[in-house]
Amino acid sequence: DDVTRSAAGRAAGEAVWVPTSLLPRFGVSWDATSEHDLQAGLTIDGADVTLHMRIDDEGHLERVRLDRWGDPDETGTWGLHPFGFQVTETRRFGPFSIPAVGTAGWFHGTDRWASGQFFECDITSLKPVA
Repeated sequence: DDVTRSAAGRAAGEAVWVPTSLLPRFGVSWDATSEHDLQAGLTIDGADVTLHMRIDDEGHLERVRLDRWGDPDETGTWGLHPFGFQVTETRRFGPFSIPAVGTAGWFHGTDRWASGQFFECDITSLKPVA
């Protein structure tokens, strides 16, 4: 159950790479909390997730944060922990602009962010399937 719940958070966070998956017709609710801050609420496999996103003046994603279920300190005790993806470059692939370069990990937005990072990406190609 813990791994499944954690995977739901991961899937929600990775939805930024498939922007159409975050459309309201798929049950996603949106709220603008400021000129540059958005929240998207969605449910994946029974787990409610809120994505907190920051966009720049051009509408490109700068970061996404969520409370993700996990045990990042490997203590054997699972709970909700800050998780996020920091975008350093956006690229356009056909009709889609996606966050293409960045770093993800636990403790995003805290003083432990540097030690929680475990994933880096540099997406150089994207071919949507019909």
